[in-house]
Amino acid sequence: MKMKARSFSVTVIFLFLTLALAPAAMAAYPENPIEFVVHASAGGGSDLFARQVAHFLEKEGLVKQKIQVTNRTGGGAAVALNYLDSKKGDPYVIMQGVTSPLTTMMRGATRLKIEDLVLISKMVEDPNLMFVRFDSPFKSLNDVIAAAKKAPKTVSVAISTIGGTEHICANRIAQAAGIQFNIVAFKGGGECAAALLGGHVDLTVANPQEQMGMLEAKKIRPLVTMTPERIPFMADVPTVKEAGLNVSYTQFRGFWAGPGFPAYAVTYWEDAFAKLMKVQGFRDYLKSVQTVESFLKHDEFKKYLVTFVDGLKKDFETLEMYKAKK
Repeated sequence: MKMKARSFSVTVIFLFLTLALAPAAMAAYPENPIEFVVHASAGGGSDLFARQVAHFLEKEGLVKQKIQVTNRTGGGAAVALNYLDSKKGDPYVIMQGVTSPLTTMMRGATRLKIEDLVLISKMVEDPNLMFVRFDSPFKSLNDVIAAAKKAPKTVSVAISTIGGTEHICANRIAQAAGIQFNIVAFKGGGECAAALLGGHVDLTVANPQEQMGMLEAKKIRPLVTMTPERIPFMADVPTVKEAGLNVSYTQFRGFWAGPGFPAYAVTYWEDAFAKLMKVQGFRDYLKSVQTVESFLKHDEFKKYLVTFVDGLKKDFETLEMYKAKK
């Protein structure tokens, strides 16, 4: 009886100390440098966005600690996700959340599952466009479709991650048009751009931020946008729907953390990101890379992701890699 009483007392004391120390931990947080994990290689849209977020958070004093952006590439985001899983409960490691890691988790390629993620904030949505070299013989999406119908799997499309945004966009077009692309996977948007410019592939799908330099230099040009409507900053670029295909897709960018990420850290970061979205310099940056503001806090982000994942499940039914596994 005495042992039970003593055990109960220890439990009560532990709970009391946990509750008492939580506000103190939140007040002091963050006390150490922060790691922003990016699943893709340097130079791509994910990398560039994470580095700009880190830059403005530090510059504006919204985060008092140094933020280190680390590129943990490989396995279609599996390397980054497994690393995040290894940091269970660590309030100093968060990851940029985009489509590619979701599809990797959905196909069971990581220890981490979508339900294990601790969502922090959704920040923006990126338009996705199909690009060709400036001297490409393809002048429209209909030209691409005609070539692919004439010779299946000869029109090549560079993607940065199997099952990621570029793959989904290319697949949705292929399914709607009744064609087959030759999908060529690279480690990030930067490598896709280099492959396109070097003539190793015919097409790539990317957001304008990734391709801005080559667009301005007139080394590449956009064929179509995957957005439901034409985008104001590229009003002369037609939508896929205008080519007669009922297809659209936009990618979100935000941040999430791994299992056990403390609630006080979620509150801290969603507040920091909300403040960042009001900083004029950051807003100017978003405008310069043609990214659409679409901020959601933790609870709203969770609801959004449910709908988004439902759409991805439908993509899984037709993506070539999943057919091969059946």
